[in-house]
Amino acid sequence: MATATDTAALAAHLEALERALHDPVVRADAARLEALLDPDFSEIGSSGSCYGRAAALVEIPAERAVVEIVSDDYRVALLAPTVAQVRYRSWYVVDGVRQRTVLRSSLWRLHGTAWRVLFHQGTPAA
Repeated sequence: MATATDTAALAAHLEALERALHDPVVRADAARLEALLDPDFSEIGSSGSCYGRAAALVEIPAERAVVEIVSDDYRVALLAPTVAQVRYRSWYVVDGVRQRTVLRSSLWRLHGTAWRVLFHQGTPAA
């Protein structure tokens, strides 16, 4: 059984991975993105559009230069020994202007010793 310390450490680790996906340096690094995105990755964006891994690997580096991503209110739940959910809220900052708030949820899957994001969804906040 996982201890509170183990659970807190996992939550901190998954939050750090999720935040890495917001970092312009990581978003520009194709190898790093490939390592973070599960081979079965899919996304439903806040626009309502659906993306697979191949499209995400093209789209993410393309938007990195024009957008800053700010996020907070992280919550992590271990759903199974190798699957966790990370929920948080975020907003883009474009040309210094804060955009709408989006509620986000990601499913992370453990591959060997590395966690990879399997699914992500962004929903505009009410």
